[in-house]
Amino acid sequence: MYYILNETNQVIAADSELLTLCGLAHIDELTRSIALGETTFNLTSEKKLVITLDNDDTSYDVSTSALSSMLGRLTLVALNTEEQNSEEMVLHLEDEDTFVEAQKESTVLDLDSAPISFESEPDEDMLFENLFVAKEEAETIEETVSSLVLDEEETSPMALFIEEEDESDIKLFDVTESKEIELVPIDKTQTETFDEIYLDVDKLSQQIGVSKEDYTLFLNDYIDTALELENDLQNSDESIRSNAISTLTHLSDVLQLGEISDILAHINAAPQETQIQIVTSFYDALSKITTSKADTVLQANEDQQAPAEEPAMELFDSVEEIEEKPESKPINTNGFGTISLEGIKPIHFDFRLEEAANDLSLPVDLIEEFVHDFIEQAHVETQNMLKAYEKGDLDAIQKIGHLLKGASSNLRINALSDTLFRIQFCDDSSLLESYIKDYWGHFLSFEIQINALAK
Repeated sequence: MYYILNETNQVIAADSELLTLCGLAHIDELTRSIALGETTFNLTSEKKLVITLDNDDTSYDVSTSALSSMLGRLTLVALNTEEQNSEEMVLHLEDEDTFVEAQKESTVLDLDSAPISFESEPDEDMLFENLFVAKEEAETIEETVSSLVLDEEETSPMALFIEEEDESDIKLFDVTESKEIELVPIDKTQTETFDEIYLDVDKLSQQIGVSKEDYTLFLNDYIDTALELENDLQNSDESIRSNAISTLTHLSDVLQLGEISDILAHINAAPQETQIQIVTSFYDALSKITTSKADTVLQANEDQQAPAEEPAMELFDSVEEIEEKPESKPINTNGFGTISLEGIKPIHFDFRLEEAANDLSLPVDLIEEFVHDFIEQAHVETQNMLKAYEKGDLDAIQKIGHLLKGASSNLRINALSDTLFRIQFCDDSSLLESYIKDYWGHFLSFEIQINALAK
């Protein structure tokens, strides 16, 4: 069994065996249980973990491993349950040996009082076999740890990136052959042959550990950044051009944009006289990115001039509506009341753009742009939250809390993220007003800090 901690020591992943041990089925349920204090994971040392379930403490030997990821430093905690089982079996066998010895001593009789009788000797072969089995089970710990390491390597960003390339239906350039890339001039007709580039936001957001909303936000920011760097990509100064390519390549790798990364690699390796044509191809590919599967299928139907085109679109639309319709909580028809944010004082906490940029391995300017986008988004969503409070729509309030918490957490605005975490998992409407005002006080402080930096 194992689980993974982020930099703030929050559990962000766990295997199914650990979830079953906690009586849960999904990581969201575990996160909720920890937030409510029903379950606690207490690392008393690097090799000892105490799990508390319903006030019942269970101790486990653990091994921890530091992981490096696109989301910063993570910690893998592996529970060595096999070792405990083997130790219990050895103790059981030792008790059995003691019992046998006691039996042997009890069979020694007085020669004058009774005939000598012999108790059968314990089956040494059976004891040896049991001890051998216990030893084998103890040795499986090393194999378990090795398996966890292999699983981590198989699910690393690079492995996922290669898998995505293998499954992609659209191959823009073949850059898989060693270091030598055959450069083929791209004319205008080639730049117009790209099909729709479909991005599975559900899959990609899970791969890099962010919500679907945050991934879409980052994707839009990436496209905006690419448009701003268009002149730099065509600049005759090699250093300016190289910096632009490096920035866009890094961001496309983070977002798992395989086709876009291929084109950027081709631009970087091409002679200067052919780069402008490939840059045109790059922006053409950006314009073909879509996150809507229904649109992609519809486009394919149009290309093939297939009949019943509109019914097919309606079919996909209806399926999407069924899949995306969440199980909402009942709305309080009387509402929860009205919350006024007037007069709330800022609650100060420290935030450093440079620290967030270093943690995310992104340029400070890009982080600052993301932060300003988040502030605008927070103003809009906070008003939606207040309206939902007036309507008594707890489900909508929790969803808005989840949306803003994910964005703030990804930008490493940890103090603000903690306030939104409480809103996301609050089921008691009587606590919502204090939670929302606490969040708004932290947000005001954060906005003041960012505005001061801009000046």
